[in-house]
Amino acid sequence: MKKIFLFVALLSVAACTNTVKPDDGADMLIQLNSVPESNCVFVYKLDAEASLYSHDDAIRYLKNQIVAQNKPGNVFLLERDETVQNSWVMFGPEYKYLMTARVYDCGNKK
Repeated sequence: MKKIFLFVALLSVAACTNTVKPDDGADMLIQLNSVPESNCVFVYKLDAEASLYSHDDAIRYLKNQIVAQNKPGNVFLLERDETVQNSWVMFGPEYKYLMTARVYDCGNKK
């Protein structure tokens, strides 16, 4: 009985940790709240879909996808940010995150 309790306790602690680790360069991306006004050039639009445990993990996943494109761009704006409940999920993430990001190159913006 103690082994089962320990296993459940470890599983619940693991579920609370971040499941998506940032790739090299993903932490350098800046998320904007509105369309940049000047000194920025629109580069491309990226759609991402991920079944994860938290919205923060979904943002990390999106940043990793932007970095994986190997294109210029250092800031992004979430054009679409939807949360959809996964159907018939017993073990795993309860939600799926659907995101569309507009990626801009704003030079050396910090």
